[in-house]
Amino acid sequence: MRILLVNHRFFPVEGGTERWTLGLARALVKKGVKVTVLTQLEKGTAAEETMDDGIHVVRIRTTKVGKFRIPREYLRTLRRLDYDMLHMSGNRIWCADFYFPFAGMFDGPQVITPHDFYQLAMDPSRINRLYFGRYLPSRLLAFQAYLALTDREGERIASFGYPRERIHVVGEGIEPSAFANPGTQASGLRKRWGVTRPFLTLYVGGMWENKRVDRLVTALHSIRDTASLVVIGRDIPGSPYDQAHVTSLAAKLGVEVRFLGPLPREDVLSAYREADLFMLGSQYEGFGLGLVEAMAAGLPFLSFDVGAAPTLAQGGGGAVAQDQKDFTARLKTIAGDESLRKTMAGKAAQAARKWEWDSVVDRYMKVYDEVLGK
Repeated sequence: MRILLVNHRFFPVEGGTERWTLGLARALVKKGVKVTVLTQLEKGTAAEETMDDGIHVVRIRTTKVGKFRIPREYLRTLRRLDYDMLHMSGNRIWCADFYFPFAGMFDGPQVITPHDFYQLAMDPSRINRLYFGRYLPSRLLAFQAYLALTDREGERIASFGYPRERIHVVGEGIEPSAFANPGTQASGLRKRWGVTRPFLTLYVGGMWENKRVDRLVTALHSIRDTASLVVIGRDIPGSPYDQAHVTSLAAKLGVEVRFLGPLPREDVLSAYREADLFMLGSQYEGFGLGLVEAMAAGLPFLSFDVGAAPTLAQGGGGAVAQDQKDFTARLKTIAGDESLRKTMAGKAAQAARKWEWDSVVDRYMKVYDEVLGK
């Protein structure tokens, strides 16, 4: 089987869809599938290469015009590549939107993972409502299957009119090798971070407007004398809830927050092991991979009701809040009960095994086989 994965950006770029593409590609290669990734040419990368793990990567040039990227030689490159199945990624992004008008011209089987509906959730303007409610469902009819990351996403696209029989909820995965060795807490890590309070909460991700780190600070105000928050990820200056905004709020509420910025992967894993609770304040998530990573590290989580959080919490390794008041109440309960946290941690590590790519990839391949069989 030969699969062509198309994503707007790819390794060495770090991001949600980039990590999804890399994880899926590696898992498919392990299953004996030949994988090609078609993506954007990045500074310092080759136009075409085969990575050490066997993933073939083809990168094309794009031209930025305002907020948009226009691909060069896109359709011609698609026609010259050999594959049995095209797997498109995204929506409201160049790789998908410059393909949709021509999707019906390609005879081979094709499936898509749009990664939910970020723009619609964050900006339900008339243009976005028309795009997601009318244009996107009509374009998706050219694809034989819609591979949703969550039940929520599957229900939403069905409500837009996409055939239910073509919708498959497949989820997202993690690399098990990163969490195979639980390791030990790094000596002096909290001191190095400048953390002075005993109960340590953690958030890993950027300061994007949907991430709402401010909601975590607001909740921590209720236990500010005993709890701290460590934030790992890059700042997005100018977003409504960037580091400057959160810093100001934390100072006003007397909450201890440490911003570490982007860190190497090994340091992120150490942070998961050091913390007492992972928190996600997002008002929107396509999936919420950080929740799974926390679980795999044996770290319980507390999240708002977004992405896959309700599904991930079913095993008892996490808790989901419906609003700010509920989030604050659950935080106080978890922070005040060490026995509860230990129980949640054990259940989290056990439940995370379901989300290792070695298992998740079988759900993708089942859809591939079904579509190719038809």
